[in-house]
Amino acid sequence: MIGTSVGIFLFVYVAYCWQKQGIHTRNEGWKTREDAPRTFVWTMWFYIIFAIVLIIADALNLNDRAKP
Repeated sequence: MIGTSVGIFLFVYVAYCWQKQGIHTRNEGWKTREDAPRTFVWTMWFYIIFAIVLIIADALNLNDRAKP
């Protein structure tokens, strides 16, 4: 359940960043797509793939392998 929640949060954050055309980078703050185009694209892809993996893992119950 937590994986699905975090995955949905990441999708919402990606939508926010896409709408505002920027990302938050460590030690530099908010950067627009024009200031850091490669970082913007890589970050969006990373968040999307990570969100999908979290949701699929939660759906397949990979997080709860140890059953009593």
